[in-house]
Amino acid sequence: MILKRDSHNIYYEVFGQGDPLLFVHGWMMSSAIWKKQIQHFAKTHQVIVFDLTGYGQSDKPEIEYNPDVWMADIDAVIAHCNLDKPTFIGWSMGGSLGMGYAVSRPDALGSLILVDSTPLLVAPPDVFQPGTPPEVAEQLLGAINSDFSSGARGFVELMLSEDNVDDIKEELHAITQQTTAKIALESIMSAGTADLRPILSDICVPTIVLHGEEDMVCNLGAGQHLAANIPDAKLHTFPGKGHAPFLTDAEKFNSILAASLP
Repeated sequence: MILKRDSHNIYYEVFGQGDPLLFVHGWMMSSAIWKKQIQHFAKTHQVIVFDLTGYGQSDKPEIEYNPDVWMADIDAVIAHCNLDKPTFIGWSMGGSLGMGYAVSRPDALGSLILVDSTPLLVAPPDVFQPGTPPEVAEQLLGAINSDFSSGARGFVELMLSEDNVDDIKEELHAITQQTTAKIALESIMSAGTADLRPILSDICVPTIVLHGEEDMVCNLGAGQHLAANIPDAKLHTFPGKGHAPFLTDAEKFNSILAASLP
């Protein structure tokens, strides 16, 4: 389905009925990554997924890509679907958006689930251990800028450190090719450099942190920092799993998520 926002279209889908679950994807990805959650939760909940502007099947207008653009996307989807305090489930960059959204719109969400997210993507180890070291980020962004397809494949390899997930890697690489190098680079330079640590104590909705222990994009230190600094947040980890446990350990992920819902 298509939602018109300003002068461009946002792709979204709604499944099932019940308490609303709003799933928000990460950088260079799309709503297609939530397929295993849609199948599971649409039996008991209303599941809403959408593609952020610039990604997936949503339009890619000539605008400056930054979190304000995607916050407006979230506003539009919530209003259009008439969602009453949905549970916001954000992965990676989607989780960063969730943190900002929960603080800037404190009455909009019922709860917040942060999946392999970080309050600061690129930081040296002496700051804390939030995620991608600067030298890795520089190498990755350089590869994306010089050869988008191969650079994106390198990002997928970084995300999925598990064995025997080649089929998932191919699916994710195909999704990356639905955006452009320009949009990807603008997005990560704005969202990836934002330091959300100062606002964590202002998150006032129930929060759960779900994190792969072997995440090479947003390492476990990021999840631990979120759980320690968001009031009353709880942390659940996935041993041996990388940046996308909802795909590589879907059964356990869905079970923990279901138990964490209000």
